[in-house]
Amino acid sequence: MVPLPVLISGVAMGCIYALVALGYVFIWNAMAIINFAQGEFLMFAAFLYVATFALSLRLGFGLSLLLTMAAMGILGAVFSRTVYSRLKRQSQIVAIIATVGMGVFLKEAARIIYGPEPFYFPGPLGTRMVPVLGWAIPAQQLVIVGVAVIVMLIQQLLFRHSLAGKVMRAVAEDKETASLMGVPVDTTLALAFAYSTILSAVAGVLLAPLFFITTEMGTMVGIKGFVAMIIGGFGSIPGAILGGLLLGVFENLGTFFISSTYKDAIAFLMMIAFLAWRPQGIYAEPVTERA
Repeated sequence: MVPLPVLISGVAMGCIYALVALGYVFIWNAMAIINFAQGEFLMFAAFLYVATFALSLRLGFGLSLLLTMAAMGILGAVFSRTVYSRLKRQSQIVAIIATVGMGVFLKEAARIIYGPEPFYFPGPLGTRMVPVLGWAIPAQQLVIVGVAVIVMLIQQLLFRHSLAGKVMRAVAEDKETASLMGVPVDTTLALAFAYSTILSAVAGVLLAPLFFITTEMGTMVGIKGFVAMIIGGFGSIPGAILGGLLLGVFENLGTFFISSTYKDAIAFLMMIAFLAWRPQGIYAEPVTERA
């Protein structure tokens, strides 16, 4: 019998992986590249939220979250317009290397601005526990699940029913045709990149109270978000969500039944298993060849 706290903890981490995986998916669908700075965007957002808005300016959780999302969205849009837009006519590998360089830049910028010492901020809920079916569950984990679900529902509504969502889907489907119909492709791609960084910002803010905040915290989370996208299906939005949840739950089950030593290994074993037996992932991408 698996204790409920183990499952809830796995679902909470799975929601973090799902948010990061969704960021990968949106960049892949819009630009046909992998943004390997996704984890570093999460890390930088955590520093912004804790060190700048929560500790230095002493702002509340809601305002700190909104300001962090806005700052990271602007940073993502600026990167898209100043770097990616100049490289989009180059080969894919050039743009991917640029995202790696952006990740290194963010990591070093955080070290210079905030220093090498880790930060810890318990958040507005601290160590508060909530009784659920006779078990004591950390309130922060329930907040993570709740906020992630709300973000995913809002995303579904916006991208299915708003004009901006329809424009983004049109550009992702065929950039040249969208441009001929008067759609500002570069601006739309910048919005897509900004949205992916906002997803990482939300993940970083939610994750910050659970761990020490360091310049290395985003590396493994970013890799596991990529693994979640592979498990769910390259380019699939529902696949990214399901892949993240499965990864988080199986990680925690492995930690509970085997050892926490093998937590990271479980993620990579899952990726290898899917690549070997179901390389298309749970949800196969409708377009088999992207580039």
